[in-house]
Amino acid sequence: MTYDNTKKQFFLLSIFFVLTGAIFFNVNVSKNMLLAGLIVNASETIDQPVAQEKILEENVTTELNALSAISVEIKQGEEKTVFEKNSSEKLPVASLTKLMTALIVLEKYNLYQEIPISKIAMEQEGEQGGLVEGETLSTSALLYIMLIESSNRAAFALAEFIGPDYFIYLMNQKAVELGMTGTHFEDSSGLNPKSYSTTQDLAKLSKHLFENYPLFKKMIGYQAYDLYKNDGTLHHTLINTNKLLGQYNIIGGKTGWTDEARGCFMVIQKTNDDNYIIHIILGADDRFLEMVKLIQQL
Repeated sequence: MTYDNTKKQFFLLSIFFVLTGAIFFNVNVSKNMLLAGLIVNASETIDQPVAQEKILEENVTTELNALSAISVEIKQGEEKTVFEKNSSEKLPVASLTKLMTALIVLEKYNLYQEIPISKIAMEQEGEQGGLVEGETLSTSALLYIMLIESSNRAAFALAEFIGPDYFIYLMNQKAVELGMTGTHFEDSSGLNPKSYSTTQDLAKLSKHLFENYPLFKKMIGYQAYDLYKNDGTLHHTLINTNKLLGQYNIIGGKTGWTDEARGCFMVIQKTNDDNYIIHIILGADDRFLEMVKLIQQL
């Protein structure tokens, strides 16, 4: 074998080993890259901020933390409960009490009647309504203040006009008439924790008001309302406590809150034509968040 041939064979053999090693190396690198890619992808699924937000969002929309809730659909006159959680549990209802107060006033009062604001009325908790001791306002004006701004003073003034005890008697009598078997009222505002109801009963009350009293339907739908006195001067602009008005096709509602009751909330959600859903929650730490969660479950 000549030197040149030996050199040539050595050269070719070297190329073979180099190529073989490169192929082996590349295969391992490819495997490592693939494994690394899988690990990275798995890591992104768990740790990527967008993924975390999505999981959090999913959890928020599925877990309802309110103590009691109900959704009642009224479709072509037919009533159907489409969601419920502890809907027969008796709980304090805070200012959802004012729904019954409104019903008694709409049934029994002259809406143009002037009602004085007493010292006792002004001693009620909460400054909502901009009321002043000694002034007089029409029944309808006090209704607007009570339903839009949830004024306890307006609720008391309305009851005080015919006597608080008699007014509360009328409230409980009406609850019996409407078949609200899990309901009892001790005051007209909901401040008294001994007043209680159920989401089932409150759905009955809300439906009765919404379908039979156009003025109630109108009042609870205002996000803001300029309230004028009978002499034509502006009393003040009312701002609705219902922050969800105009969202999720919500056309009305009533909020409530006390330390004992926690957050309480009723909303009317329009579906189509004359169809709507009544959503109610009781015992929520965040009444607006819980209501959104309830709506999104349907």
